[in-house]
Amino acid sequence: MFLNRKITPYVEERSNKLLLTTEELPSCYRIKHMYNMVQITRAVEISKKGLIRGFLERKRNEYEETLDELMLMAPEDANAIIGIRVSTTTQQYAKATFLYITYIGTPVFYIKQHKLPSKAINPV
Repeated sequence: MFLNRKITPYVEERSNKLLLTTEELPSCYRIKHMYNMVQITRAVEISKKGLIRGFLERKRNEYEETLDELMLMAPEDANAIIGIRVSTTTQQYAKATFLYITYIGTPVFYIKQHKLPSKAINPV
């Protein structure tokens, strides 16, 4: 039952870079150049941080910061990262618990391709 479930790909555009969990771009786009894979692993504290740290870091989103760092690892002219995979694990220490997040993806430069009509146009 679980294996037959259709999985919707994740698409997000951040800072003019398209982030895709799929290996392929939509059919109206064509990959012009592909770069080496990029990877980033970051630790996010998921235990209670205490009153002062909680107040000082209340607007901080460490998950978003990790995605932003992944985009910064891509070459400047790459306008998308495709095939993004996510891996997580946790580690508990005496004073804190951390979630380790790993993102892996392939930066690409894509262009929009102009499709020709699929049917022949009959002159009138």
